[in-house]
Parts: sequence; structure tokens; C-alpha cells
Amino acid sequence: MLDEIYPRLFLEILPEDIKKDSPEYTSLSKLLDSNESTRASYGKLLSTVYRQDVNSNIGLQFGKYLGTQAICDCSLLVATSIDVRAAFEFIENKYHMHGASYCPFTLLKNGVFSLALTFPFKCHTSDNQKRFCAESVFSYMVNALTYMTQQNFKPLQVCFDFPKPKYINEYKLMFGDNIKFDAPLNLIEFDESYLSKTLSTSNSTLHNMYLEKSEYEWRKICREKNYFIQVVITRMLRFHPASFQCESLAQMMNLSVRGLQKKLGQHDLTFSQISNLVRRELAKIYLIQEKQTLNKTADKLGFQSLSGFTRFFKAEFNLSPTEYIRASIN
Repeated sequence: MLDEIYPRLFLEILPEDIKKDSPEYTSLSKLLDSNESTRASYGKLLSTVYRQDVNSNIGLQFGKYLGTQAICDCSLLVATSIDVRAAFEFIENKYHMHGASYCPFTLLKNGVFSLALTFPFKCHTSDNQKRFCAESVFSYMVNALTYMTQQNFKPLQVCFDFPKPKYINEYKLMFGDNIKFDAPLNLIEFDESYLSKTLSTSNSTLHNMYLEKSEYEWRKICREKNYFIQVVITRMLRFHPASFQCESLAQMMNLSVRGLQKKLGQHDLTFSQISNLVRRELAKIYLIQEKQTLNKTADKLGFQSLSGFTRFFKAEFNLSPTEYIRASIN
């Protein structure tokens, strides 16, 4: 779950002028003190930071301060895994329980392990929020793997889907020199050999305890109205392409088709909008991270024909799939 340590840490590292003058800072502080949900205020405060300084490096700073030994249950689950491979298997299979705005996808291919970030949970995720997430998650990964394996960790390559910032030297210190900006996907890659490294923080007893607690909390969240869309999208991601059929998804949610459509309507969304949002993010995974063929990608996304997938893709990205792939290579 999104533990309160995240917003509390965020408040701690904010620039002093925002702490002094921002009503969003005051609002988030009060919510934390009252144990209420902080999601909306957290996002508004992040927007305030970038509005005042578009070149803020707060994402990198946030990631640097996160430590596996002192944060939420989800990270403690990762830390108590037996080795790096098991940690990433947990991330792939259970990360939906974290409740974050992004969803990770992992891949092992030709001796290279990669993790990509997608943003399927909202119709619109701001560029600043994506940038903050990518910076903080990838810098956290580098720090966490260094700490948990007791060995220096440097990725083979890191890609970001936003322009190169002014503080590029901080990126080089964190990630090395092989950094790509304006990429089609936020992606970090490292050598397969890291996967077999044992974690110094491994503890099977604590791991099982944290897992049981996280699964309990996730089941509780599934019953809350505010998390309905996240639960729907999580099911769609995990069980596609079958989940791209309204009848199938409704059955997975233990709802009638009419019941599913009605609950989506309460959030001003339709099944078509949700499925297109998920397909858009998955298309980037299959084409860019996995380097699947167009036909295979169309099939995985539940399209009846390649032409149907091509029309969808061009409507979403203003490029054909072939043009999009070509642009990603340059």
C-alpha cells in the first residue's frame, strides 16, 4: 500500500519557499495528521513544485532518500526476498497492491533484464507526474539494489520519455553515461547476472508476514469505491486479451455487464475508454520493451486484424506503429 512515509518524506524535502507559502503543503500536512487519504493533495502539491520550478530535481531527491529498511510494506516485501530475481518476480506479480499511479513490466531477454513503467490508471497523467515517478523509481532501484546486494549497481541503460533536464550531471552520477531522453518508454536495463545475487536483507519469515498483510489490505481496498477503477484496470492488465471483452471483465469483477457499465459511469468512464487506455500502455510494452512483431502485438491486445490495431495506434500516437518504432530507434 502507499504508506504514509511517502507523503511525509515528500513534505520533508520540499523547497522552503513552498513549505512557507503553499496552501497545498498545509492541506497535505493536516490530512496526514488526521490519517485521511492524501492522494489528491499529494498530486496537487507535486504540481505546485513543478509550476514554480519546471527544472526541479525533486524526483531524483525523493528516490535517493527512500530506503528499503524504512519504508512501506511493499518495499519491505522486495527487500526480504531471497535474491534479486525473486524481488522482481514479486514486483511483477504483486505490485498492483502498492496502489501507485504507475505499473511496472519486467522482461528478461538476451542476457538483459529490463523494467518499464506505464501509467494505465488514469485517462490523463501529467508529464510532470510521469517524470517524478520515473526519476524516483529508477533512482530508488539503483540505491536499493546497491544496499540490498552490498555491491555497486549501475544499469546498462536508462530511458526517459521526457526532454533532457538541466541537472543532467545528477543523472550521470546516479545512472552512468548511457542515458536516453525523449524515449517512447521509461525503461531501465541491467545485466542478467545481477538477478542471482543474494539479498543481504532476505528474511523468509518477515517476507511472508508482509505479504499476508499487503494482500489483506489489497482485498480491503478492492471494496472501496474510490479504488474501483484501479481494480478494474489491474484485472484488465493481468488477464488481457480476454479482459478486453466487456462480458469477460464483468465476470472477473463478479458483476453483470450492466452493473460494470453503471459503476464505470459513476466515474464518468466507459468500457471503451478504459480498454483503450490499457491498450495504449501495453502497446508500448510489446513494441518497445519486448520488440514484438506488429501481428503479435495486435493479437495480444485483442484486435481482430492488423489494420484495426494500426488505426487504433495512429489515433492514439499520431504515428503508425512502424513510424513509432523507427522514431524510438533514432
